[in-house]
Amino acid sequence: MYTVLLGGYDALLPQPTSDDSSADFICFTDDDQLAADGWRTVLVEPRFPQDLHRSSRVYKILGHEALAEYDVTLCVDATVVLRRAPEEIVQDWLDEDVDMAFAAHSFRKSVAEEFDEVVRLNYDDKARVHEQLVDYSLAYPDVLAARPHWGGMIVRRQSEAVDAAMRLWFDHVLRYSRRDQLSLMVALLHGGARYRSIEIDNYDSPFHEWPIIRGRKVAMGKAAALPSGPLSAELRRALARAEELEAELTSLDLPTVEALQAQVAALQAEALVLEGRIEAGNRDRIQLAQVIDLVRTDAEMLQGALAEARGFRGAVGALSESLRAKFTRTDR
Repeated sequence: MYTVLLGGYDALLPQPTSDDSSADFICFTDDDQLAADGWRTVLVEPRFPQDLHRSSRVYKILGHEALAEYDVTLCVDATVVLRRAPEEIVQDWLDEDVDMAFAAHSFRKSVAEEFDEVVRLNYDDKARVHEQLVDYSLAYPDVLAARPHWGGMIVRRQSEAVDAAMRLWFDHVLRYSRRDQLSLMVALLHGGARYRSIEIDNYDSPFHEWPIIRGRKVAMGKAAALPSGPLSAELRRALARAEELEAELTSLDLPTVEALQAQVAALQAEALVLEGRIEAGNRDRIQLAQVIDLVRTDAEMLQGALAEARGFRGAVGALSESLRAKFTRTDR
């Protein structure tokens, strides 16, 4: 198993499975101070000192002479941590009738979408990416329509067929975008080597976890933004959207549409009835409030009359007592 770290782009992660694995863990790096438990470092010189990204692809794609003694290799991205030993992954992924195994992209449908993401995230020179897109639309239209594959884990045999396919892949990385996922399917579909697609979640699977990022120099992975390029990407997006709409129309046959229209009409009628009930209820509420106000006014008037009557009754009682007392003295 091996990985590549140039220019200190990422930290070298410990691999817990190395303790119980019979595989060798090799890191190709230009940093003579780099070290991590379980790893053996091999110092290399960047092929292109001003382009460390492509320099790292030399070893990721083409390998290194230190790997010549191995029949099978597992190349992993520096931010991948394995959950199973490399030899177990090789046994599960690499059938006898194939030379290579790659994980299928778990969240992108086509290579054309991958082109859009590289431009959107500013991962490479837009003019170069658009040039590659135009060239592929003419020479490799099957590649643009193909499902992309993830290069974070690559299982390969040592064979002439694999070497030829990897050479084709690296040639495209040199000629076009440094983002190797854009050209990987050219190597897989037209390189002549047999390969197997593995269906796993690229972020989290029984085999690995990705990305585990520590100390990454993010700026090294970005490119200067250049507002240039053809309209091929927009055209392909428009075609993809047209296909989606056609599929939706096909799924909605005429009886279904008519049934939906009838359902909408019934709901609209029900809404009108409810609106009428609400308005009627509002009118009744207003009338009831007016009646309550009248009753409250009458009650207040009645209370005033009762108070006045009580006062009058008290006055009459006092006068009666006074007269009774007067007549009593007269009789005496």
